[in-house]
Amino acid sequence: MTQNESNNHWKTDVSRIERLSEVGSLLLKATMIRRRNKDILAPQVMVNMGINLYQQYRFSEALSLFDKVNCMGLDIPESWVNRSECLALLNQITEVFSIKQYKEVAKGYYHASVSSKFPPDWQSSFLDKAKHTEEEIKEYCLDLGIDIEDDNHLDEQEYQSFSEYRKWCLDSFLSLSEHGLYCKCYGSARDNLTIPLNTRAISGDFIYPMEKVLNRLKSEFGLARLMLYEYKFAKRDNDIDDDACYAELYDNELLGTNIENPRTAFRICFGILDKIGNAVALLFDLQLKNNKGKVRPSYFHTFWELENEDRLQKFEAYNNEGLIGLYSIACDLNHKFEGELSFYKQWRNALEHSFVFIYENEKPESTEASLTYYEEPVFISESEFVESAEHVLQLTRSAIFSFVFAVRIKAEKEALEDIPNILSQDKFIERKKYT
Repeated sequence: MTQNESNNHWKTDVSRIERLSEVGSLLLKATMIRRRNKDILAPQVMVNMGINLYQQYRFSEALSLFDKVNCMGLDIPESWVNRSECLALLNQITEVFSIKQYKEVAKGYYHASVSSKFPPDWQSSFLDKAKHTEEEIKEYCLDLGIDIEDDNHLDEQEYQSFSEYRKWCLDSFLSLSEHGLYCKCYGSARDNLTIPLNTRAISGDFIYPMEKVLNRLKSEFGLARLMLYEYKFAKRDNDIDDDACYAELYDNELLGTNIENPRTAFRICFGILDKIGNAVALLFDLQLKNNKGKVRPSYFHTFWELENEDRLQKFEAYNNEGLIGLYSIACDLNHKFEGELSFYKQWRNALEHSFVFIYENEKPESTEASLTYYEEPVFISESEFVESAEHVLQLTRSAIFSFVFAVRIKAEKEALEDIPNILSQDKFIERKKYT
């Protein structure tokens, strides 16, 4: 499928994304109910969620769900097929060709071609797709003058050479590496996500300031991620916590520097999202102004205001998949759209301005007294909060990728728009030469 065919098939309009978000909210609701009941989420629900997300251009989240299902070793060919389709669409949008990425596309089609869940004609169709993809890889390698190698065993060796922290980043889908979206080899050893590409030049006055924004996002994300890791796995120095004395109130609340790690990580993520909102508002001329004409802060989950017809037309005119992915995440976090994850924003506000009580094991029996003295306090179990903090990190990672894609796509489109102007200017100069 070409890029134009892809755009015609999935038009990047707001109404389509809002419809997909409604379906996604139902799937998320099922996920949250099962999580609170400590039930295992059905693999087919995970596949459906992945399909819904990749249709909204949220590639990192979709691929993580497909990978989780595929690792179960079950015969669910839809997961393999949609992983391949997701990787192919990602390649079309970013135009970053990787031999390994195309190998992964072929691998998914091969898995589907031998599935007992598909009829023979479907199996044959996916086998043809796998072979066609391999032919494309051969042609590409031939053009470059390189050999195709079976390096799957090397990928595993390289993965095993990583630190335990880096393995956790990759296994938890928290790396900021494009290669790490589909592979765990040396190519994903570092958070090397950048807006410019190694394969071709990207120009625009906004590239430098947006890369500076990305540096800030990566730095803060790295800290938040490390804090969660240290809380979950690193050895704690109890002497540090012992310096602080807490009154024993028999309410099971977790206190101390250790629990502050995931609490702080949670808050940092929303700061990252708001920075993305401000950068996107500036870059795409979507800034909001108050009655005095001054620019208002652009909070990630609310600044869009696409019910305004002028803003909506401007937004859709960009036809930018990265921008659509960001809007989709914002819808999930926005209570105005009844986003299923809007409670995360409520938790963040309570962490900043009110009180969040994280309790160990069982919720305190008498919380009514607390309600009298604190404004809308939140009570969360340790396990639920830590799991939620990891999910918020994954959402933030997805937003960072979408931000990078949005900037790249804008640069590419503006470069294409400049070509006719350059050609017409050359013709004008040539005509002038002979007159």
